[in-house]
Amino acid sequence: MYIKMTEGEDEKMSHRWQKDADGILIFTGLFSAALAALLTVSVQDLKSNPQDTTAFYLANIYQLLADPNMSRASILATPVQQPDFSPPKS
Repeated sequence: MYIKMTEGEDEKMSHRWQKDADGILIFTGLFSAALAALLTVSVQDLKSNPQDTTAFYLANIYQLLADPNMSRASILATPVQQPDFSPPKS
């Protein structure tokens, strides 16, 4: 008698859990699709900040002008490379 009563309740509970799990899976699928679409669009717009480039070159010019021991030949012989662009982490 107890087993028959619990079988019905167990069946109802497992059916509710399955519906809840289906809803969660549908929500996460839609959320990840929307997020992927937004990220695809926004990643293309990432560009380096022109102020960073200007500050980099001004710092190099200052270093060259501030060091009186540096000769013109060594200034021209050592090209300075701008660091590669990497998007901010936040």
